[in-house]
Amino acid sequence: MHPPPMTMNETRGPRSVGGRALCSLLAACALVACGPQDVPATSVDAATPSDASMDSRTDADAGTSPRLFRVLFDTSHRNSVSNADWVVDNSGVEPTPADPSSELDWSGGVSAWGFGLYQSGRYVIRQLVPGTRLSFGEGGPTDLATYDVFISVEPEEPFSPNERSALSSFANNGGGIFLVADHAGAQRCTSCTEAWRVINVALSASPLSDTFGVRCDGNSIARSGTRGSDTMATDLGMGPFGHASTLEFHAGTTVSLTGTNENAAIAVRAGQQGMLVTSSVPSGGRLVLLGDSSPADDGTCSGCGATLFDGWSESDDASWILNATAWLARDGG
Repeated sequence: MHPPPMTMNETRGPRSVGGRALCSLLAACALVACGPQDVPATSVDAATPSDASMDSRTDADAGTSPRLFRVLFDTSHRNSVSNADWVVDNSGVEPTPADPSSELDWSGGVSAWGFGLYQSGRYVIRQLVPGTRLSFGEGGPTDLATYDVFISVEPEEPFSPNERSALSSFANNGGGIFLVADHAGAQRCTSCTEAWRVINVALSASPLSDTFGVRCDGNSIARSGTRGSDTMATDLGMGPFGHASTLEFHAGTTVSLTGTNENAAIAVRAGQQGMLVTSSVPSGGRLVLLGDSSPADDGTCSGCGATLFDGWSESDDASWILNATAWLARDGG
């Protein structure tokens, strides 16, 4: 279940209803005026944000303020280690500053992704910081029930059974999940687990148990992809963040459909397999799986020590990724 829409007006004041009763014509044709009738005042209870710091999203039909979508970027599963810095910012739960003027104001290697969403005026960006774990329905900044989309780029630490349960509950309540892998052999530290393995376990083990019907192939393919012919290619290629036709990638793993979900589709092909796939479940949950982190890499990080390359600006990479995020959030622009 998505968090309930909230309005900029957190409360609405009481309203009173008054009126005058119709008066009878007396036999002498004299009009007698009746005094006002007192009617008990009624009030409208408004939703109150469970966490004011989350910048409550608003309903477009409830006022002039746009609806805000909440996105949680993962930094808790060794997303930033060695030659990788797949985080929006290194400041904590809330990227700093709160009102960036460019992607360079945030320090991470995928800051352009976060800034692109933020700049649209429709998204609130938060991060799952190291030392914390995903939950569902427990409250606080790690509670997926308060978000629309969860994004994890190259997680190299396995999700715990409790976290997999939280992801399953999130999907079963209409949440959107964006997972980004990398090629076989891209192990960032000796105690790390390659991202494609982490993702496959998260998607195939209980309780998700291949619900989405997609998987990483665990290989290495080093060439650019072109848009596939499936329906989702059109949906993601013509989204609110612009037209996308070609996705440039560099040494990623292909991703495949397992056949267990008829809604799974290839959006971008890499040979006969996929590089970008999507899926959805009857409860409304959605998934995007990308086989390479290069398209998300904006080539910048502050003090991270990693050697990064700007794949974000190549071809239509930014539009593909932002449109895919919008699809997960059900954002029509």
